[in-house]
Amino acid sequence: MKSCHTKLYALAIVLLILSFTGIAQSKTDEEGAKTCLENYMSGEGDKVEKAFHPSATMKYIDAQSGEFKDVPIADYIARVKANTTKTERKIEIVSMNVEGTAAHAKIKIELEKVILYDYMNLLKINGEWKIVSKIFSRQNK
Repeated sequence: MKSCHTKLYALAIVLLILSFTGIAQSKTDEEGAKTCLENYMSGEGDKVEKAFHPSATMKYIDAQSGEFKDVPIADYIARVKANTTKTERKIEIVSMNVEGTAAHAKIKIELEKVILYDYMNLLKINGEWKIVSKIFSRQNK
């Protein structure tokens, strides 16, 4: 009987250690994905570039023409780097889900006359979180 209790006790300890390891891993991945998103949200060219995988995509519907747009991420990053005018804005991560090596986030960017909602898909590539696709919508206030 004593041997059975000892085995159950040992099993409980192993399961407890494994659960804490899973929580720590999950927390680390959430922090990594959030850091990637914060680089994007900074609006600083080099940080924005660091946030995206080089093969990332950006797609949206043009608010004025209603046309579908598919912009190479390099073009978007070049525009960010060329923009020296800093606009007053409020930006926040509305939601973020991380599952293993994949994550999805919704970001709200509020400008004086416009609200943008970015939907980001991220992957953990070679141990580093990168945005691999961005879609967004634009709403006038």
